[in-house]
Amino acid sequence: MEKSLNSHETPRQSVSPTMLLTMVGGMALFWACFFAMLMRNSFLDPGIDRLWYHLALRIAFFIGFGACCLTISRAPEGLPSPRARRAMTGFVAAFCLIAAVSSTAYAVLGTPLPLAFDLAAWGLSGAGLGCLLFSWMPAVSRLDERSVARCMALSTACGGFLYLVINLLPSYFSIVMLVVCPLVSLAVERVVGHEAGPDEGLRIPLAVSQEKAGLSWAFGVIYIVYGIVFGLGAGSITQLAGDPLLFAGIAGFALAGALAALAFMHRFAGRMRQIDVLRMVFPFLVVSLVSMALFTGPVYALSNLLLLAVYVFLVVVSMAFEVHTAHNRHAAPLYFVGMSQGVLGCGMAAGFALGLLPAAAGATNYAVLSGVALGLVVVLAAFITFAPSRRPADDDDAAEAPEQEHEQGRWKARCTVVAREAKLSARETEVFFLMAKGRGIEHIQNKLCISSHTVKSHTYNIYKKMGINSREELLDAIEAANPDDA
Repeated sequence: MEKSLNSHETPRQSVSPTMLLTMVGGMALFWACFFAMLMRNSFLDPGIDRLWYHLALRIAFFIGFGACCLTISRAPEGLPSPRARRAMTGFVAAFCLIAAVSSTAYAVLGTPLPLAFDLAAWGLSGAGLGCLLFSWMPAVSRLDERSVARCMALSTACGGFLYLVINLLPSYFSIVMLVVCPLVSLAVERVVGHEAGPDEGLRIPLAVSQEKAGLSWAFGVIYIVYGIVFGLGAGSITQLAGDPLLFAGIAGFALAGALAALAFMHRFAGRMRQIDVLRMVFPFLVVSLVSMALFTGPVYALSNLLLLAVYVFLVVVSMAFEVHTAHNRHAAPLYFVGMSQGVLGCGMAAGFALGLLPAAAGATNYAVLSGVALGLVVVLAAFITFAPSRRPADDDDAAEAPEQEHEQGRWKARCTVVAREAKLSARETEVFFLMAKGRGIEHIQNKLCISSHTVKSHTYNIYKKMGINSREELLDAIEAANPDDA
């Protein structure tokens, strides 16, 4: 059974620095556009003098983005069909067209277009950027764990810098950048996808991914509440003056969140669960929300930017964790990432909606809403601490075992027989059991906290004692063993 599972596992690649930098650059163009739509910008917002209008547009954007993520996550075979990919390309092109029309109208007329048009345009823009993100996910999903972490974190950091550049340019140049960036990103993705080869290994039926995911109701509650808190924070940034200092602050804190995520993933690769990440960000959420409720001026602005850094950290770490978890569970990465980002996007829309209520009545003070958000964080803490949530990364070993308990026991018994007959040492036996699950050198060294050289040395000794020369022969030896001899 284990051999059958691993025979369909997607090979994860260590890429050259050139290819990794190409992917980072391509995805950075997506993040630059995403930050421009999420935060204040110099080319769309100046023509809007009503706070509630800003918030309504962001609500439409995240409804479109969340709906796109959830729809793509439901792909029957784990990847969009050729027809769906053409539709995704069309949505990206629609984003570029809408950005050109809306931005030019703002620049020429100095006022926004009719509300109904703007809401539809921002909703389609959210769907377009969602399609661009998931156009990249198959290529990212082929990378090994550390390369995924580097790609996600560095592309987000570079995207924050590009966001700053776009907002410091004259308006017409900013509009051109907003229109061109998604098209260039999509073109780079096509080149990278062609170089990486076919992605048939990522085609896993939706029913299989749903069965192996084990997502509970608590998963949805946690991510929706997080989204509400982050939506409130992003909405409060919208009311700040859109000047170069704010743009630099947004870019700087996005960079800080991305680099913190990269350092975290390198430090705890393979040794921390998603639930631990959610618990870890609590202190930062509490500090930022309390400061938003009690202070004004620069402290208030810095509190909002700290919340942005936490959002970037959580998104980057979550997406990298979910790609890794999907491989561990032999499920579709797009299902895991699409579900989490879709639910988080819906929560963001709800957070902006909470800010819209007082803004529509003429209020601009977010202190009360910060208190509401703090209460949500407390509720969220209770969910994470006590609710029986089962996130995808919570239980690697259980998910990696054969589906039925009886078969799992017989497979382990076979492994025990082989290890005993080969007279493997205790550490060699640990390495042997991980190899039997299809684990590679990087996973084994992280799991057992040993160096790659030590893993290779144990592997050599195991092969020598068993009289074999390959992983395939190792699996054959396990299948040939009699579990009743254990």
